[in-house]
Amino acid sequence: MQLRLGEDVHAVMIDGDAVFLDVNADAYFCLPQIGAALTIEGSVLSTPEQALADGLCASGLARIHASALRRAPAPSPPTRTARALIGPETLDTAWPRGRHWRALGQAAIAAAIGRRQTFARLLPVQGVHAPAPDPRLLTDLAVFRRLVPWLPLDGLCLYRSHLLRTYLVALGHSVDWMFGVRTWPFRAHCWLQAGDVALDDEAERVNAYHPIMVR
Repeated sequence: MQLRLGEDVHAVMIDGDAVFLDVNADAYFCLPQIGAALTIEGSVLSTPEQALADGLCASGLARIHASALRRAPAPSPPTRTARALIGPETLDTAWPRGRHWRALGQAAIAAAIGRRQTFARLLPVQGVHAPAPDPRLLTDLAVFRRLVPWLPLDGLCLYRSHLLRTYLVALGHSVDWMFGVRTWPFRAHCWLQAGDVALDDEAERVNAYHPIMVR
């Protein structure tokens, strides 16, 4: 039987464990060792078990499959780290200018508002599958790293990534906001990515997570 994921529900299979992210509920759910009875391909679920299909639909995680566009797969985990790409020549030019201060001001306001918003409202509509960063993005990122220690803002990866994403978008850059999960123990994490480059984390660290959603 074929189903499709529920409204703004995302899923990934990790070593036979199915992990679901319900954005509107701001919650993750895991069905351990279900791989023999369930397959996940993009937004399409397949199972021969009627009881499983009924349970997924009743919970809102899935609905009866209908003809609809499949979601594009999330970008692959990064293989490079922006920190390693920002060389001395970039750092020499990474000094804040007016546009950086304006973008940072917008980002700080958005970050403060974001702490009072629901998870669903915090997210952009969809990811853009951004290309690898160009020298201008790397320079603007280096400027951000000079300035951010002076900001009275800190917190979970969700809010740090939101702050940086707002800053970069205000400067005209395209980035993907990646959300990943791992199991045993279960953990969720998010980071910004452009092409195969992790912008605000180390590629080696985020590769421990399986992408479940991109925004």
